[in-house]
Amino acid sequence: MNDGDFIKINFEMYVGEDRKLVSTNNEQLAKDNSIFDEKLKYKETVLIVGSENLFPEINESFRNAETGKDYEVVITAENAYGIRDSKNIRVHTVREFQRQKVDPVPGQEISINGKRGRVISVTPGRVLVDYNHQWAGKSVLYKYNIAGIVDDAKEKIKALIDYNYNVDSDKFQVSIGGKDITVTVPEETKFDPVWIEAKYRLVNDIRKHFPSMDIMIVESYKGEEKKIEETAPADAASAEKPEKAESKSESDGSKIEQEHPQ
Repeated sequence: MNDGDFIKINFEMYVGEDRKLVSTNNEQLAKDNSIFDEKLKYKETVLIVGSENLFPEINESFRNAETGKDYEVVITAENAYGIRDSKNIRVHTVREFQRQKVDPVPGQEISINGKRGRVISVTPGRVLVDYNHQWAGKSVLYKYNIAGIVDDAKEKIKALIDYNYNVDSDKFQVSIGGKDITVTVPEETKFDPVWIEAKYRLVNDIRKHFPSMDIMIVESYKGEEKKIEETAPADAASAEKPEKAESKSESDGSKIEQEHPQ
């Protein structure tokens, strides 16, 4: 395989000496090991050979791999998620969480000042947070099999969507015409705050792999339908005395202006 190749793989990732399964695209295997996530779509994963987001050991293995064969890569703790560092365990006040309207509980994943961590313990007035990666200090065993190489441009773009965002790319519409790439966003994504950041990463990745193309991200929003209230028919009294009714209307209007000055 060559750097820049989009490859379809099936994989299993284990951590620690006990080889605990923590990630896979095999649905049944995930269920058997109690790590199944109903929000994920279990399908062949597309990765890019040479990507900076992959461990160097895995990239090197990809470069020498062949389609259809099984491979294993072992990565030491130092080269994987690093050694656990006690300096990355910090104490926060409960008020910091209250300001973010978060009720901390042990085991909860949180983000403070842009740093992600995990709550270790909660005591009166104090919250202990571990900012080490959850798999820090553990070696990694990565098993994979390359199912094939992706050549289709639309499939590559959908792979980049999956890579940058947590909503299945099949819900996005991707079209290519001439020098234009158009990505139409699904309804559930439009008001997702996570999408705002993911969108810019996605655009940068598409530009990197399709440098001569123009990119359009389409998000359409329908206007709210306004209900038109029916005007109640004038009663007999107002019909007989239009001048008095008009005078009352002018008086009411004057009062509203006084209560709500411009």
